[in-house]
Amino acid sequence: MQAFKNAYYSAIKAVPLGLLQKTVPGRLLLPYHHLVSNEDVPHIRHLYGYKNVAAFERDLDYLLKHWWPVSVYDLLDAAKSRQPLPRNGFLLTFDDGLREVKNIIAPLLLRKGVPAAFFLNPAYLDNHRLFYKFKISLSIDALMTRQPSKALRTELASLLAPLSPERPTGAEVEGLVTTLKRITYRHQSLADEAGRLLELDFADYAARQAPVLRMEEVGKLVQQGFAIGGHSMDHPYYWELTPAQQLQQTLDSVDFLQARFALNYRIFAFPHTDAGVPRSFFDTLLGGPIPALDLIFGTANQRKDIYPSILHRFNAERPQWDIAGMAKGVLAYNTVQQWLGKNAIHRGA
Repeated sequence: MQAFKNAYYSAIKAVPLGLLQKTVPGRLLLPYHHLVSNEDVPHIRHLYGYKNVAAFERDLDYLLKHWWPVSVYDLLDAAKSRQPLPRNGFLLTFDDGLREVKNIIAPLLLRKGVPAAFFLNPAYLDNHRLFYKFKISLSIDALMTRQPSKALRTELASLLAPLSPERPTGAEVEGLVTTLKRITYRHQSLADEAGRLLELDFADYAARQAPVLRMEEVGKLVQQGFAIGGHSMDHPYYWELTPAQQLQQTLDSVDFLQARFALNYRIFAFPHTDAGVPRSFFDTLLGGPIPALDLIFGTANQRKDIYPSILHRFNAERPQWDIAGMAKGVLAYNTVQQWLGKNAIHRGA
């Protein structure tokens, strides 16, 4: 699959951008990121790749050359007035509210005059708690760098065995790493137990490293004109939640941010993925004369959804591909899906 993607993004760069923009007229480009950094970040390095500052700035310059920067406020104004957005616009969004937003991303965006939206998990702001995925990355890092004893690895394998009931977890580092990555929101206590076995102090790490924005830093982003929105309270997989829990995670995160920062809009982006979320969720939040939310952002590669206020983004942070290939790739994908009649998502009851 990786080889196919590499070939696809390399080949699609030869297609003229203007041709692709004509085939999907007026489509708003919605690239999203989590992190931009020149550093090797321990709590992220085993979760996903990300671009360094120079690569991200090159991407920004390419976007600014071929698209118009659009803000969340532009989207809201267009929706209220029922007017179309300028053709070939783009909106940048960033998930999880990592500290690099303050140190790297926001200053660069301000310098280039590019608006953006940042989607936050209130439970982790101020760094009183550490996101369980960060704990997984730190545990993997400890496994790979500390050379733990066989006895400790065997104990860790026993702890993680419920995640691999079909075949016992091996005690070798490679197998333990694979199994640690299987920990999801439902079993996040296993990340704490793994950290305890590896003698990791997650509370101390959160306090010292402050991987997520503080409240006052979020307030400064708002003052600078950036938009913020909910990203659930503590970043679950929505497919692991009941319908009532899905709504509570969503509304609690948006309500908290709106009250804390006096926002006059209500926007939300799904953590992980929106796949499998039922129609009733969207009907509750977007239906009726006064919708509970103004905009919802998903991750289904720019496909259309059951409400026009659901906007689907694409992951643009993979360091091996530049935005030229990825933007053309997603536009070509949308074109083919449109030809096949598969460019709209159908939600089950």
